[in-house]
Formats: sequence, C-alpha cells, structure tokens
Amino acid sequence: MGSTPDHVMVLSLPNSGTDWLCPILAKHSGGRLRYFDKEYFNPITNWKHTDVLALAFGCELVTCYKNIAASWSGPQLDAIYRATWERSGCNFDKEVFSPFRVDWFAERFDVVIMQRPTDEVFPPSRARVWSWYDAVYHSLAEAGHVLSSARPALEERARLAHKVCQSHMLHEATRLQLPVLSYRTLGIGTKQEVIEHLDHGWIGRLVDVPAAAAEIVATRRYVTKQLQPGQAYEMPPGWKPDPPATGDYTYEQARKDAARFEAAKQDGRKP
Repeated sequence: MGSTPDHVMVLSLPNSGTDWLCPILAKHSGGRLRYFDKEYFNPITNWKHTDVLALAFGCELVTCYKNIAASWSGPQLDAIYRATWERSGCNFDKEVFSPFRVDWFAERFDVVIMQRPTDEVFPPSRARVWSWYDAVYHSLAEAGHVLSSARPALEERARLAHKVCQSHMLHEATRLQLPVLSYRTLGIGTKQEVIEHLDHGWIGRLVDVPAAAAEIVATRRYVTKQLQPGQAYEMPPGWKPDPPATGDYTYEQARKDAARFEAAKQDGRKP
C-alpha cells in the first residue's frame, strides 16, 4: 500500500512542539490541508473512536499504554484505519505515540518527522507530560526495549523513554528517506533559515512556506529546559504546586499536581 496522495502526517513525540506547528501549516495551506486538531489516532484525543483505536494505538491510558511501543501491523490495523481515518474527511494529522510504526504511517501518509532534543523536552511546563513519558517508558519495558528491572526515578525514566523513541524514529527517517524538522531550527533560526528548513516534502508542496515561516517566527517561544542546580521545574503562569516543585519532584506529586491543574482548568478558575 503506497501513501495516499496529499494525505500527510507529522510524526513526533509528546511535548515536541507539534501543537504549535501543525495549526500554522494548516492555516497557510490555502484550504488544501484538512487538519484534525490534536492526534486522530490517539485514543484519548479522539473520543468518537476511543474504543476501536485503543485496540492498536496507545496513549497514557492504562487500557492501551502498551500499544505505544507496538510495531505489529496487518489486517486488524488496516481495518481500524479504514473504519476511522478513511471516513474522517481529514487529510492532515499529527501523531506522537507511535514511535515504532513510522514505516506503517509512511505507507499510508506522506510523512515528516519532527524532533526536539531531550534537554529541551524536559523538564516540561505541564506536569502531565511526566505521566505521558512514564507511560512510554513502561510500554518500552513491556516490549523489551529497556530493562524493566532497573526501576529508575521518574525523570530518568522519562528522559530514557524519549531518547530511545527518538533514536528509533530518526533511524527510520534515514532508512525511509523522510524529511526531519528540528524544533531548535524553527525556534532560533532566521526567517530565511526557517523557510529553507520547511521547504521539503509535502510542506513545500502544499503550504505557503514564506507565510508559515513568518508566523512561526512571530509566535515562537523558544526556551531551553536544562535544569540548573537548585532550580525549580518550570510550571504554568499562576501555578503554585503544593509542596513547591524541586529537583526531587516525584511521580506522585506530578500526578497530584496534574489532576489538580486539569480540574481547575475545567472549572474555569486558577489552580
């Protein structure tokens, strides 16, 4: 099965900048890109198809986290694709929980990889990112990609999970000759450098690249995430963790803070 003409995909990992980039690309496509906002194949962001997607695709949900490191394909996966995406009316999406299915997506979509260095992914500005990468880590352990007996601390698990997944995705990008976008280049490059960086693959064909580059430069908030000794993890404006977040920020605290922050957002009040 070859890639469907003008069905396009950005493959990446969580907290890599795709929530920012993809709407810009769709906006400057002249209507050629019909974007599913968030990830279509993610069971937690596509409630219409949660149950069927969870049979093969993964996210942080306990019911399907093991699928994050899955690489199997075949008739069942193809049937899910036909019953969901082919009927969606969309032709552009992003996916951040399928690092071992790059080849499967490349057979059905024109794919671009988006990569962000580990030291710029962590520490995250959203506490729930820790839970995403903890799910990734445990999926990798279940699949035998990391040693499950080691039981490192949360931050080490998260960073290791990112490095393992991104290394594999970049290897696949080289093998399959897929374009790779760099969060760092988009974040600090001149407008001309951003234009040249974007002008490859389906982006160069379907997007008004100079207009997209101008908006990227105008809206970017490039930051490095490396934590200095004694520095607290960056949290959203107005967010006051209890107790204060430090370099010993634990999984339990991250889970508690994430739940409290999400509940506050739902209620329309400050945490």
